[in-house]
Amino acid sequence: MEEKKVQSNMSIWKPVMVFYAKTTSWIIAPLLLVIILNKFFFKIETNDKLFLILLALGFGISCRGIYKEIKKYKDSLDKK
Repeated sequence: MEEKKVQSNMSIWKPVMVFYAKTTSWIIAPLLLVIILNKFFFKIETNDKLFLILLALGFGISCRGIYKEIKKYKDSLDKK
């Protein structure tokens, strides 16, 4: 009986943890990409405006990706 309860709890938390991992990756990946691109462009020329543009682009990509993941998660909850 206890084992069945543990498996039930695991099945409840799995979709939530997958959702958390996906949204977190949408925050981290674009911003890390901006930092890497910034290091590359600073070797060529120092330009603060370019960094701000890249940062805004990374933020926009993060927002779009998180919105998309929230929408998919909400649709999956509505189906259940």
